[in-house]
Amino acid sequence: MFNFENEYRGQRIMKTDLPEDNQPTRNVQDFARQIWLAGLGAFTRAQNEGSKVFDTLVQAGQAIDSQTKKAIHAKTAQLKESIEATQDAVEAIRSKTAGNWGKLEAVFQARTARALSQLGVPTRQDIQQLFQQVEQLNQNIQELTQAAESEAKDGKKTLAKVGESTTDIQGISSSGTSRSS
Repeated sequence: MFNFENEYRGQRIMKTDLPEDNQPTRNVQDFARQIWLAGLGAFTRAQNEGSKVFDTLVQAGQAIDSQTKKAIHAKTAQLKESIEATQDAVEAIRSKTAGNWGKLEAVFQARTARALSQLGVPTRQDIQQLFQQVEQLNQNIQELTQAAESEAKDGKKTLAKVGESTTDIQGISSSGTSRSS
């Protein structure tokens, strides 16, 4: 039924043994044969040129990869610069705010101190002075107490001497009165 009559690129091509008198069948056969030959040609070309196409695709992929990396590096550099500029701006605002906050705090303290002074509330310095005065007064009281105690002891001795002298005087006067009586 099949016999090999033709060769295509070193391959034998089959031809069927059908009667040649049927023209429509022959047309279909020829068309099918052409499709078969086209498929074989595409397969052979893919085998021969497949590695070339693959290498071309790899090179195109490498080129796109290189371009993508360059674009990413450029964008990354822009973002880093933008971030650094933002950080600098934030730091400037932070230091300015800290300075303003310090000024605001000083103004607040001054106004609070003034209001408390107007209300007659003593300041820390006033209270410190009062503590020092109380301490000085306590020291003066202790000194006076000690002086009074020492005078009292001296006064008792003096009173005792005065008492002895008075007794002596009374004794003398009583003996003198008895003489006169």
